[in-house]
Amino acid sequence: MALLLGVIKIIDAQSESVFMKIFRSLLLAGLGLFGWASLLAVGAHGEGDETRRFNVRDFGAVGDGVTKETLAIQKALDACAEAGGGEVLFPEGTYLTGSIELKSHVHLVLDAKAVLQGSGDKADYPLGTARWEGLMALAYLALLRADHAEDLAITGAGTIQGDAKIGTLRNPRAPTLIEFTECKKILLDGPTLHSTHIWTFHPTFCEDVTVRNLMVQTYGSNSDGVDPDSCRHVVIDNCTFETGDDNIAIKSGKGQEGVKVGRPCEDISITNCTFVKGAAAIALGSELSGGISNVRVSHCKFSQGWVAIQLKSRAGRAGYIRDFVAEDIDVGPEPMLWVETDYKYNPDPQGVAGPEGFTKFENIRISNARVNGKSVVSIKATPDNPADGIVLENITGTCSEPWIIKNASNVTLRDIHVSGFKGPFLSLENASGTGLDQDKH
Repeated sequence: MALLLGVIKIIDAQSESVFMKIFRSLLLAGLGLFGWASLLAVGAHGEGDETRRFNVRDFGAVGDGVTKETLAIQKALDACAEAGGGEVLFPEGTYLTGSIELKSHVHLVLDAKAVLQGSGDKADYPLGTARWEGLMALAYLALLRADHAEDLAITGAGTIQGDAKIGTLRNPRAPTLIEFTECKKILLDGPTLHSTHIWTFHPTFCEDVTVRNLMVQTYGSNSDGVDPDSCRHVVIDNCTFETGDDNIAIKSGKGQEGVKVGRPCEDISITNCTFVKGAAAIALGSELSGGISNVRVSHCKFSQGWVAIQLKSRAGRAGYIRDFVAEDIDVGPEPMLWVETDYKYNPDPQGVAGPEGFTKFENIRISNARVNGKSVVSIKATPDNPADGIVLENITGTCSEPWIIKNASNVTLRDIHVSGFKGPFLSLENASGTGLDQDKH
């Protein structure tokens, strides 16, 4: 490339004969065919394909767990962004910091022995607005935050953890651990995340979010693991969850505000995950006024929690849950499926009145599931708002309590082979469909 450019410059410096003009044209054609992409790469990155790297130690961070590193870390992040992007490296050490902001094309890389430790001083977190339990509200901004950015990544085997005391703040809401808003092309890969009494990773109004190879360990109420909120195209793969609340909670706003915003959460893939403990392993709702659709769960293992899969809403919430599929899952001893249309927690200050406020539950399928527990299925809809199109097929294992199906139409039970019942297999009320006429399976 350098030789071609050099020859062209020499030719430009001379008067061009017909021969020289032809030769120059051929050189430029060769550059276009074989070198133009490389030339553009040089222009974009400055050093060809070489990734820019910014070590936080070079910007004043010391990593002793005592010194507040907020300004030094932010300098490194800003320098990376101003240079057009690259990697911000956290070598071994404990970095005490308040809220820091990522911008487009910035990639945090945590050494396996690096800890990003959130400050316990609320003054280290600026106030702003964030969606909290379905509504936009005043909040302390997250430990790691981004707004209207793209191409963001947090990778490496290190640890990110919030302060145990500050997570209890409310009015304004405590800072979440990681919160990206209106961002695109996000990757979290590798770190361990710890939070207490507050959500851990909360992408809101984001697209193309990939979460993989995480260990999420949280403590106390409201300490959800991953909460995609009105997001599109989300992949959660090969993660392990041990949380004090829901492991994964899929949301899309609440009540009249959520309907007005009208941004669904859709195209969600959850694969190869292990749900060790928590409340619901995978919760859809209860904040779902913008709708939730096209959620696919496969090759996951569910163990100690309230329930593996919980679809929850209440009158006034509006919205919908539709096109949910779970397949090839292992569940127990927790129940496999709860559908709740009268969920009591988190009421609406401005619910949607009348029939328009009912949430539609449509096209829910679970297949190839292995269960081992007391209870497996509880579907409790209402006569005015029955669930529609629930399919449960190829379910094997043990349970002792009846499957409850209340106010549901177009139900299909197929290839159910479970044992251990002490009483009837099904408890039916206002339920219609196929496979509902057998006492034992």
